[in-house]
Amino acid sequence: MDKLKFDTQRDYYIGADLGTDSLGWAVTDENYNLLKFNQKAMWGIRLFDESDTAQERRGFRTARRRTDRKRERLDLLEQIFDNEICKKDPPFFQRLKESNLYLEDKSSECKYTVFDGDYTDKDFYAQYPTIYHLRKELIENKKQSYDVRLVFIALHHIIKNRSHFLFDSLDMSRIDDFEPVYNQLVMYLKDNYDIEICCFDTQKYAETLENRSLTKMAKMQLCPICPNYLA
Repeated sequence: MDKLKFDTQRDYYIGADLGTDSLGWAVTDENYNLLKFNQKAMWGIRLFDESDTAQERRGFRTARRRTDRKRERLDLLEQIFDNEICKKDPPFFQRLKESNLYLEDKSSECKYTVFDGDYTDKDFYAQYPTIYHLRKELIENKKQSYDVRLVFIALHHIIKNRSHFLFDSLDMSRIDDFEPVYNQLVMYLKDNYDIEICCFDTQKYAETLENRSLTKMAKMQLCPICPNYLA
């Protein structure tokens, strides 16, 4: 097909093919014959650097928010224990904050990381080889009085390393009220994935989930729930 010369006085078409990292274009007459301008065919392609999606940034933002919320929980725990621990060991929190520093960089000359005085780190690890030994004893032992620092350390570990557990043996038929379960789901999604969900009818939501005759796709379409991804 001969390429026709471009005449600005006549009608012509401009076609474009837009991609994520390229742009293809062409100029033709009304009969779709490729036109020329300055002896050059009026068609071509331009390549660009592939654009990035928001998924990676969203992942960083989610991790940052999760870290911020964890820090807020730990700060609140410290505020709750502040008075009692200051009575027992005033520099306790300062040693914790400087636990990752070399001795010469610490504000005190204490060689221990957590405990000092009549009960040191050496005594602690001899009594509790791991933090889980301490947590187990606090749960199972009916002793009424413990060193408040031990209680703080155990709760600090639980809050800092909290997770979500799935129970395969959980019998859903024993759940009498769906509302508390739904509220836990809402809190879990918000805390861990920055996703807010809004259910217009929790009873219908529960009935849809329990209906074994429906496929997953059908349940997704019937569930009266709206996810809102936080920006």
